[in-house]
Amino acid sequence: MKSFEGLEKGEHKQALESARKMLMKGYNKADVSDITGLSIEEIENLKMV
Repeated sequence: MKSFEGLEKGEHKQALESARKMLMKGYNKADVSDITGLSIEEIENLKMV
């Protein structure tokens, strides 16, 4: 069970990183949400570096 939770965390972290990169390349939030599976709220809360 723990390895599955770790896998989910890793996938979520990767989705957040992908979303950050997509936003920096000009993708709109709706497209980023559709592609990554993240919510619009999660995308809006990303800290852009």
